[in-house]
Amino acid sequence: MPKLLTATLFHQLITASSRVYAPGCAGHSLLLEEWLRAAPPSCAGAEYCGVWIPGVNEFDWSQVAGNSRATTFFMSPTLHAGYRAGKVDYLPLHYHAIPPYLAAPGRFDLALVQVAPPDADGNCSLGIAADFTPAALASGARIVAHVNPRMPSTRGPAIAWRDIDYAVEADAPLLTVADETLDPVMQALARNVAARVKDGATLQFGLGRLQAAVLHELRGHRGLRIHSGMVSTALCGLIDNGALAPPDPAHPPVVTGVALGSEALYRRLAEPGLARFSPVTHTHANATLAALPGLVSINSALSVDLLGQVNGETLGARQISGVGGMLDFIRGARLSVGGSSILALPSTARNGTLSRIMPALEGIVSVGRTDVDCIITEHGCADLRYLGTAARARALIDIAAPQFRDELAAQWQSLSAQL
Repeated sequence: MPKLLTATLFHQLITASSRVYAPGCAGHSLLLEEWLRAAPPSCAGAEYCGVWIPGVNEFDWSQVAGNSRATTFFMSPTLHAGYRAGKVDYLPLHYHAIPPYLAAPGRFDLALVQVAPPDADGNCSLGIAADFTPAALASGARIVAHVNPRMPSTRGPAIAWRDIDYAVEADAPLLTVADETLDPVMQALARNVAARVKDGATLQFGLGRLQAAVLHELRGHRGLRIHSGMVSTALCGLIDNGALAPPDPAHPPVVTGVALGSEALYRRLAEPGLARFSPVTHTHANATLAALPGLVSINSALSVDLLGQVNGETLGARQISGVGGMLDFIRGARLSVGGSSILALPSTARNGTLSRIMPALEGIVSVGRTDVDCIITEHGCADLRYLGTAARARALIDIAAPQFRDELAAQWQSLSAQL
C-alpha cells in the first residue's frame, strides 16, 4: 500500500540532489503545485523536468524553494528569467525523441503524477494526460501520486495502486484552459484549412487557437477521426454535430495523448468507445502514423520564407515555444496513404504591419522546405508539393497579404539571383 502523503512528508522527499519528473498539460497537479510553492529551504536545488506547455503550465519550476533547476522541452515567458540565470535548460527535441530521454534508468528519483482513484482491479488511470508519464515511470522513480476524484478514468495507461509509493487522496480542480476568442482572420484561415479536409479523414492538430478554429469549421463534415497529441474543448462541437465516426470500443474515433480544455471535455472523453489515450511512443511513432489512411496533419507556424522553410519556435532570436511533435506528424502524414500536411498562419503580424511570409528566415528553421506540403493563410493555399523553387516563391507570394506582394516579388528577384 502507498504511504500516506502529507505536505510535510512531500517536502522531506525533495532534497537538493533530487531529480523530479513533473508532468505538463492537465497532468499537472494544482495541489502538488500549492505544496511546492510552500516548499522550505531544504527543498532548494532539486532538478525538475517535464513537458510544460507555454501559456498552459505557468508554474516556474526554477523557483521552487527560491532556487531550483529545471529541464524543459518548451520555452515560455515564465521560464525565461531562470534560463537567463542558468537555472533552466532547454532541450530542442522532437516529441518522439523525448520518451527515451525520460525513460533512461535512474533519470528520476521521484515522479509526480495525478491519477484517478483505483478501479475494481486496483489500477489508477492516468486519465487525460497519458503522453510522457509512462516513459518517466520506466526510469525507476518512486511514484508520488495525487489521487484526484475529478480525474476521469479513461481508456489508456494506468498505474497499479500497489506500485504507488506515496499517495494523497484529495478533491481538487483539474487544470483547465478556455478556448480563445476567434477573430475574422483566424476564421477565414480555418475555412481554408477545412476546405482541404475530406469526409472520413484522420486529423492531427497542433496546440493553440488554430485547433479550435478548424474544429469549428469541420462540424459539417462526416466520419472524421482524430489522432493527435492533444485535443481541446472544441472537439465537443464535432461530437455534438455528428462529425466524428461512431464510438467503437475496438476502434474509437479519438486517439490522443492528452486533453486540454474544459472539465466538460474531460468527462466526455471518458464515455465508452469515444476515445483512447496513448503515450507518445504510440501517438507519434512512424509505424503508427503510416498505418492511418488519409492522415491530415494540421499545425500552425509563426513565419514562412519564399523557399518554403518554416519557423514555429522563435520571435526574432527569442525562443517562445519548442520543437514539439509537429515534424513527427508532418513526416508521418507523408507516410500515410492519401495523407498530407498543412501548415497554417495568418499572413501578417503586428496589426498588419509585418508580413509573416518573408524573403528568407533569419535564425531557427523548424521545418525544412523538403518536408512542407501545403502552406495556408486567410488568402488561400500554396501547395508546394512538386513545385520548383521559383514556382514555390510565386505560390507563397500569392497567399501573402496583398499590401506586401509587390515588395516580396521584388525581394525574390534579388534573392533568386543569388541562388
